[in-house]
Amino acid sequence: MTRPVLLAAAAIGALALGLAGCSSSTTTGPASASPAGTATPLPTVTADPLPLSIGGSLPAGSRVTVVGDSIVRGLNVDPDQAWPAIVGDDLGWAVTNLGCDGGGFIEPGDCGIAIGDRAEEIADTEPDAIVLIASSNDLGWDPEDVDAAIGPAVDAIASASPSARLIALDSVWGPDPRPTDLDEYDAALVEAVTAAGGGALEYPDPLRDDGLLGEDGVHPTVEGQRALADAFEVAAEKSGLARAVPTGQKATDAPAA
Repeated sequence: MTRPVLLAAAAIGALALGLAGCSSSTTTGPASASPAGTATPLPTVTADPLPLSIGGSLPAGSRVTVVGDSIVRGLNVDPDQAWPAIVGDDLGWAVTNLGCDGGGFIEPGDCGIAIGDRAEEIADTEPDAIVLIASSNDLGWDPEDVDAAIGPAVDAIASASPSARLIALDSVWGPDPRPTDLDEYDAALVEAVTAAGGGALEYPDPLRDDGLLGEDGVHPTVEGQRALADAFEVAAEKSGLARAVPTGQKATDAPAA
């Protein structure tokens, strides 16, 4: 499936964004308490985007947990060079990286359990928002089986973290022709997250340009991780989900109480 440039975000209320080590999660950014106030719904932004919203529904100091695979974890790069860490620094979020090498919605990977079975581990991070991402690690399974696993996984995560916001991200691949099964996984994830009251940030694969993958042809280089972070931040800012921390302010500074 070929997607246009799209940033879609459903309204997010009280509710619970691939390829990833889980034995020790990585947290970056501030460790402040959850920001007070009710989040504003995310507007839908198409190829002709609306002006950026002033402020954002996840301000600096928010606790954001990113769940995915080895690309999320940052295999072959330093922990602070993985895109979730970069996003946390740039947007001032306290990011916990729960990327798991080889993991997916069916594949257990190095964590030993699939994403849906990690609901309590995710909840233990006390997230304000949870980013979920489908993974090419599940490509060896029947697409119908993967689709069938995604819904219950999202429900389990939402139930374990009822006050967190769920955000779905599309999986990434690279410059080679993209497997159509990945598009099916992405669609199933967006559907499940939306049904749980969450939203989605959808945009073209940041790794589609040449030179952003390492020698294995799968995992991003430092430049590739930066491209992933940049794409997420642009989508988050345009949707009103977040805003970059002003120049001169530490990205990990939480707002004054």
